[in-house]
Amino acid sequence: MTPKLSRMFPESCLLIVVGVIIGVLLRYATNLHVSPLTPNTFFFYMLPPIILDAGYFMPNRMFFDNIGTILLMAVVGTIFNISTIGASLWACGQTGIFGVDLPFLHIFLFSSLIAAVDPVAVLAVFEEIHVNEVLYIVVFGESLLNDAVTVVMYHMFEVYNEIGASEIIAVDIVSGIASFFVVALGGTIIGVIWGFLTGLVTRFTDHVRVIEPIFIFVMAYLAYLNAEIFHMSGILAITFCGITMKNYVEQNVSHKSHTTIKYALKMLSSSAETIIFMFLGVATVNNKHVWNTWFVLLTIIFCSVYRIFGVLILSALANRFRIHKLTKVDQFVMSYGGLRGAVAFALVLLVDVNHIPLQPMFLTTTIAVVYFTVFLQGITIKPLVKILNVKRSSKRKPTMNERIHERFMDHMMAGIEDIVGKTGNYNIRDKFKRFDNRFIRPLLIKNLQGPEPKILETYSKLTMRDAMDYMRRNPSTIGQMSGTESMSALFRNYTSYFGGSPSFTNLENSTRNLDMQELDYNPSKKDLTDAKIHHLLSEELKPYRRARRLSYSRHAVDDRDLSTQVNYKMQMNIRRMISEKKHHKRSKRVKDGKQQNHVSFPEFVQNGSAKQFANGTNDIVMTNDTITITTDYHPPPPQPLEPPLTDQDNRKKSKRKHSHSLNKYRRLEIGKNAAHS
Repeated sequence: MTPKLSRMFPESCLLIVVGVIIGVLLRYATNLHVSPLTPNTFFFYMLPPIILDAGYFMPNRMFFDNIGTILLMAVVGTIFNISTIGASLWACGQTGIFGVDLPFLHIFLFSSLIAAVDPVAVLAVFEEIHVNEVLYIVVFGESLLNDAVTVVMYHMFEVYNEIGASEIIAVDIVSGIASFFVVALGGTIIGVIWGFLTGLVTRFTDHVRVIEPIFIFVMAYLAYLNAEIFHMSGILAITFCGITMKNYVEQNVSHKSHTTIKYALKMLSSSAETIIFMFLGVATVNNKHVWNTWFVLLTIIFCSVYRIFGVLILSALANRFRIHKLTKVDQFVMSYGGLRGAVAFALVLLVDVNHIPLQPMFLTTTIAVVYFTVFLQGITIKPLVKILNVKRSSKRKPTMNERIHERFMDHMMAGIEDIVGKTGNYNIRDKFKRFDNRFIRPLLIKNLQGPEPKILETYSKLTMRDAMDYMRRNPSTIGQMSGTESMSALFRNYTSYFGGSPSFTNLENSTRNLDMQELDYNPSKKDLTDAKIHHLLSEELKPYRRARRLSYSRHAVDDRDLSTQVNYKMQMNIRRMISEKKHHKRSKRVKDGKQQNHVSFPEFVQNGSAKQFANGTNDIVMTNDTITITTDYHPPPPQPLEPPLTDQDNRKKSKRKHSHSLNKYRRLEIGKNAAHS
């Protein structure tokens, strides 16, 4: 409703403000008790759609190309932030500046939930400013994968608080460290397995097209629940389930089902984000807050400072192994884009007041940090990106030429790595692609047509774009023949001079209107090429009409999805003829300056300036602009087959053909001399 506000402030900020207004109204104007966003509601209903949308539409190549940097930032960076923030706050607490006693384990429990970068907040801001792909995938991938570190560290310190600091032994510390790898790898493996199962199920959904999208949502949600049952990382499970599903499910479901999946996922994730930020604003208005100014200020300062230090140190380490280096501007945006959001808020709500009496102070501080990062950093990051001239993402999709050269470079780099004996990124990708094409794709994909469907899809889109451009430039005779028909339409009705056979069964006693100007026109080779392309486009691109059928199944739909089947023969003909048209040489000019490339049609006999139908009776009625020809046509009887030609007949035929060509050449020379004189 207010475009100026939406340009200045991110959507998450406006939603929090709306939530605060609703909270004030509910508290002071009504007697309703609004329960806050509980952790179970957040983790089981709000978060899965957002993460599934991010995983399903994630650019897989960019993600796995930068997986080393992402893991470095997510694992090492999160542990660095937790340890530095916790140690700094505990050291400040020892000076008595906070006015309360802060035990060592309580501080580290709080630092474990406040140190993680939130995927919901990062998604909400980074999608609006459109930073370049490398920067986006590094920060977004870090915010997704550091969930494993955050949740493991949070639960580890929660268990340590229940045990007590004096009762912790070395086995507890080792088990806590080992649990991180188990949780991360377990969640990833569960997600990949459920992605394969989804591909296998959608292979057999030909007759249940209506419920194909439901399979995608339900199987991904089952992957999330399955990981949570075994105390694995649910976010990693649903992320890798979406990444795996995209490779196999897209080719199994119909085009309409894919459209439904895309828009339903966007709608669910957008609704979940709206509810999360609005509940965050509603939860701000209550009487359970405990404000500690020094604790809030020092937490915000330590979160910002150690985020900058961590990004600078780890980026310098990552640049030693990266081809495309992370520049200073990229590092600034990465450190400035470390937003905290709903994940930290939901985790602080999980803290038990009986074990940690300072939970209200932690809750107030967490809300303050979320407001600071979302409002201050979220509002100022867009103008900073413009001032620093950060490279923005391009909306353009790669062309077929770029895709072919990219694939060529991949194969060449994989071969070089294989020759020098190095197991690198290209070599691993090439081996997995071979294994995938040989074993996995034939098992999970129905009607597997080739190992490289993206190249064929790009070719199809380019050809259809050429056809649409040609139709836009030449809209005269494509599919709309009303009133007075042109000569090309008349020729097409009376004879198929594009390679077919004549069809005169429906032309007896028919009436045709001929344009007077076209009666005196001799079509050239260029005009014939235009007519062929017009005919091909009008046949292939005309709207498909059919009678509506009744559906007697709730799960099936007779969609006849022809858009996924590519008519390569038609596309090759269109591209070939358009190319011929572009490179067509102009015909030779005769003395009157007009083009004289006569084309003879077997059903027409030219007599002076008039054109009469052969073997037919014509009634011609002349008006001001048109001639109405009523044709009573009777096709000739079939002719008997001629006997095969002998060698002597072939020599005579060749001699006549040579004589005809010689006479034609002499006539052209005489015409040239006459024009010159």
